[in-house]
Amino acid sequence: MVVVASPERGGSPQRVTTRTRLLVALLIAAVASVVQVPVAWSAPATRLQVLGGPGAAGGQAIGFPASHLALRWLGDEGARVQVRWEAAGGWSPWTDAPVAHDLDDPEHDLVYSAVVRAPGATRAETRVVAGQAAGVMVAAMDTEHGPRHLVAAPALPKASAAVAGPPEPAVVTRAQWGADESLRKPTPPTFAPVSKLVVHHTATANDDPDPAATVRAIYAYHTQVRGWDDIGYNFLVDAQGKVYEGRWARDYAPGETPTGADLAGNGVVGAHAEGVNTGSAGIALLGDFTSVDPPPAAVSSLEAWLAWEAGRNNIDPQASSPYTGVDGTTRVFPNISGHRDTRATDCPGDRLYAMLPTIRSAVTAQGGAPPVARGYWMAAGDGTVRAFGSAPFVGDARSVTLNRPLRAMAPTPAMRGYWLLGGDGGIFAYGDAGFFGSTGDLKLNKPVVAMAPTPTGKGYWLAASDGGIFAFGDAKFFGSTGSMRLNKPVVGMAATPAGNGYWLVASDGGIFAFGDARFAGSTGAMTLNSPVAAMEPAASGSGYWLVARDGGVFAFGVRYYGSVPGLNLPAYAGSAALRATPAATGYYVLGADGGVFNFGEATFFGARPGVAGGAVDLAVYAPVTLA
Repeated sequence: MVVVASPERGGSPQRVTTRTRLLVALLIAAVASVVQVPVAWSAPATRLQVLGGPGAAGGQAIGFPASHLALRWLGDEGARVQVRWEAAGGWSPWTDAPVAHDLDDPEHDLVYSAVVRAPGATRAETRVVAGQAAGVMVAAMDTEHGPRHLVAAPALPKASAAVAGPPEPAVVTRAQWGADESLRKPTPPTFAPVSKLVVHHTATANDDPDPAATVRAIYAYHTQVRGWDDIGYNFLVDAQGKVYEGRWARDYAPGETPTGADLAGNGVVGAHAEGVNTGSAGIALLGDFTSVDPPPAAVSSLEAWLAWEAGRNNIDPQASSPYTGVDGTTRVFPNISGHRDTRATDCPGDRLYAMLPTIRSAVTAQGGAPPVARGYWMAAGDGTVRAFGSAPFVGDARSVTLNRPLRAMAPTPAMRGYWLLGGDGGIFAYGDAGFFGSTGDLKLNKPVVAMAPTPTGKGYWLAASDGGIFAFGDAKFFGSTGSMRLNKPVVGMAATPAGNGYWLVASDGGIFAFGDARFAGSTGAMTLNSPVAAMEPAASGSGYWLVARDGGVFAFGVRYYGSVPGLNLPAYAGSAALRATPAATGYYVLGADGGVFNFGEATFFGARPGVAGGAVDLAVYAPVTLA
């Protein structure tokens, strides 16, 4: 909680004697022995005092030695408002209060300054040098000298669950930087899939000797003065390159590195960019980069964080893609953007903003860019494969006598080949696809209906309609429904990004998750107009889509971009498959007659309505680099 402390409560530093240190050490040892957990001193309690209108000569007294000041006024963003403070060494020079555009409140004509360091301030005075600014208020905060108490020592972060893409950088947790959790409102956080990464600066001092204290001050300012539920940013970075956890998302497992996301991988909605908070993650560099470059260490950590977020959310760092806000308005701006790309503001400072093209390139080099769809292959039941766009044709099964019609296809990781699957479990490999075994010569209880390759391309799983799983090559068995009595037969399967699990889907939309596959929802308890035909996961593993025979699409843990019934077609042959773009920003629905319907950012490369043998599957061609 925020307290206003008297000297008796820690308002003034006290001299610590050797005897006191010994008593404290003995106390810590005793507490640790009793509770059998590591203990440590908490961060100083945050003290805050609001001074209304301290414009008179001599200013107003602060009830404790402050560490930071921040201003708010009614009027003009362009007004020049200054503050000075009295400390033990006398009065400071007049200091401009830089506007914090991340905190703008145009609805009420309120302007908020950035947090200003004011070491030991006991009085504060303001003046308006230019422009319109009335009702100037000062928030005096102390995040350095307040009372402390013994707490359980924060666990050292460890790597979160592996996801596709670059690793998560080390993060200073809220417990480690001293977040007082009583300051945030009890309102449950909201979450959304992240598609935009927004870069900010805090407009604070560039020579900050105690960044954690400044983060605590920003947190108190955002919650106690601006009135937000929590700190606005999702993450922050200091001059030394330390990354700080921002807005609270959930309670993590002991030692788990904070991801700022729920268990389904959706990002917590912050308050950093008005109008685009939902579906974006905001990271702020501590400092003011209007006329100076950010420190190299900060930029390096920023790039690492952006690469991690881009990789886990399948965001193309180089692209500018449509964003639809909660108001229904759609606009296009860079996927990695500066705050000024989302609205009229100076943030993140001219010098940092000018570096964004180089930063995007560095993020791409670290593997933060997903491949882009350049075409697709379409497989028919008679063994025919047709290539569209830039997808290379490397063979098909037209010359083979099939025991049963084809049921599915899958591309290799390098996109230089593909596998075709027959209904008897026969495997046909083309291009760089390797053959690792099949069920073509086995007597099966039920026909094989789906396949999924491993991430290495050196193995694959086959699934039968009873949910029996057959693993070949480096594919590992994680379980099956082969011994279960199913309400409806299995019609599809998909592997997780790490290859340590898989999902099965039944025709009623029931989902069965094995290994590290996460259950994100199903239609198993719903009355469907048409049975489910197939499923497709997002490349991040955060969720999946189901497509019904009538072309209806159900999205769980991922975004919904539309469905075939919404197109109001005069006739429809039924759906055979749904395949997503690598960035999960759209998908294709394959009609059983060879028609292709694209939604979201999925690019249309052609179709073959009336294809002989009936279309059974589609594979997206998305090479990492074009040949």
